[in-house]
Amino acid sequence: MAYALIGLAILFFLGHALNRLFIATKIPDVLILVALGYLAGPVFGWLDAKDFGKVGPIVSTMALVIILYEGGLHLSARELFRSSLPALKLAGVAYVLIGIASFAIATLGARQPWYVSMLLALNLGSTASAIVIPMVKHLNIRQSSKAILSLESAFNDVLIIVAVIVFIDSLSAGQFSTAAVVWGMGPKPIIAVVLGGGLGVLWAFIRKRLGQMASMTFASEAWALFVYGILETGGYNGALGVLALGFALANLDLLPLHFRRHLDPAPVSLNEKGLLGDIAFILRTFFFIFLGLQIHFGSSQIVLVAFAITVAIFITRFMSVYLLFKPEQMPRLDALTITAMGPRGLATAVIATLPMQRGLPGGQWLQDVVFATIPMTIIFTALCVSFAERQWFRKYVEMLFEPYLDEVQAAQLPEMTVTGVSMTGITATGTSSRPSEGQTHPGPPRRSDSEQ
Repeated sequence: MAYALIGLAILFFLGHALNRLFIATKIPDVLILVALGYLAGPVFGWLDAKDFGKVGPIVSTMALVIILYEGGLHLSARELFRSSLPALKLAGVAYVLIGIASFAIATLGARQPWYVSMLLALNLGSTASAIVIPMVKHLNIRQSSKAILSLESAFNDVLIIVAVIVFIDSLSAGQFSTAAVVWGMGPKPIIAVVLGGGLGVLWAFIRKRLGQMASMTFASEAWALFVYGILETGGYNGALGVLALGFALANLDLLPLHFRRHLDPAPVSLNEKGLLGDIAFILRTFFFIFLGLQIHFGSSQIVLVAFAITVAIFITRFMSVYLLFKPEQMPRLDALTITAMGPRGLATAVIATLPMQRGLPGGQWLQDVVFATIPMTIIFTALCVSFAERQWFRKYVEMLFEPYLDEVQAAQLPEMTVTGVSMTGITATGTSSRPSEGQTHPGPPRRSDSEQ
């Protein structure tokens, strides 16, 4: 018991210390935490993921819920609506491109059966929301780009969860159901978003009626965990639902005035915001150390395949940026950041264990490749983020993003301009954040892009 308490205290101080390090130096705390987990586990054998039993996955899921909930609280309606379509297109195009590349590497390079290659391709398309959302918060890129990256990671989680589970079920049953894919990727995510937003409004109503009883510390976070559990139990995507929950609570002022009279105008208090930040630090710290404990590189072939896939991930993201975003409406730093934000995380790791659990041939190989790819993508992302705002690094990569706006041109970019998507041929307009008047969310004021 004493060692557990000491460990919790260390996690608290370590989370804060590494976050301050990231703000000051842009060296991501994610990289350090995963490295610590890997050293404590596979390298020195001090800890094992199995030592945590059922507590490890539960705390990891709690971390994911809290991170998504906090991310939703920082989304304004205009940021969401203007970024949803670009994020959805980025998620789809990047998913398809890396899927094709992963399938080719597994089939031609590693000589794996087609179904193993297909499972790998379907599984590696998701960026890690638990890494992307906290990381972009402190980067000097436009708010629209931050929203696109946050939403992309949520959309991709839906894609890989549905695609892999449906494909595994199809292999087990000996038949492929197109209807299951359409239902899983179509109405169900939309229903999850609607339910999450509706439960957010319901929570504001409960807070208004119960007053102090519903204003207890951690009450809102407990409601977020409740919403996630209810949606997952019903077969819907809890991650999207929790993101929608946070968004609904942050944008209650969009509802009609006569309806808002029945709602608590500040369903997340300042005290809860502070507590939420501290809890997020502890859970994120545990999450990434636990992830590091599960890394397994295996044979040299596994390492080579994982490295090839990691390179392919960022090449295909570079291609996606050029395909989707208009150079005259995006700064080079934003284009570089979107290209670099390709880390894989918890959702990818969890889904990778399913084929072996189902007893499918090649399941162990698949899991080893994915677990080796995850830290490589995190390292690549961490290095790019760390160096992206340093002039000497940007000089070397500037030629890759030469068509995009330099610092002088980006500074002259009007606030009304929104990151464009060349595939649509349409440019949306809107401000970078909602006016503060009537804003019910008590969190820190959003900075404009010019202030960042």
